[in-house]
Amino acid sequence: LAKYQAMMQVNMVSLVNLTHLYLQGMVSRNYGRILHVASVAAFIPGPLQAVYFATKSFVVSFSEAIAQELSDTNVTSTALCPGPVATGFVAAADLEGTSTWDNAASPESVAKCGYDAMMKGELVKINEASLNFMVNWVVPFLPRKTVLKMSQQTMEKSN
Repeated sequence: LAKYQAMMQVNMVSLVNLTHLYLQGMVSRNYGRILHVASVAAFIPGPLQAVYFATKSFVVSFSEAIAQELSDTNVTSTALCPGPVATGFVAAADLEGTSTWDNAASPESVAKCGYDAMMKGELVKINEASLNFMVNWVVPFLPRKTVLKMSQQTMEKSN
């Protein structure tokens, strides 16, 4: 339980606290950009990693809500939703060579994608076209039980 509470603290509570801390100055200046880092996991349920997926859903929902609240200002809020990213985590977790991580994006390309989206004031940005297509044009039209089963199978292959 402590592991999940720590994850929720970092992914949700700290994000809200930091957003509100910096948002006040941005609103008073009537200019600013906020970039929240979520994950493509935000758009599907995540058996075997339910808390992680749920916290990333929170990030997207929070970011979009803040964006709407700021719509009459020159302050924007963007949620960056990358797929797998080739970081030290992959090697440390012994996930190299697993299908989920085979085509992982570089941290630099994800950072540039997020920066560009933030500067354009985009609401939500998925860094890869194929993931964007899946999230917006495939998953919404599948039965939820099918999505759950596919998600679990993907997570089993990744672990």
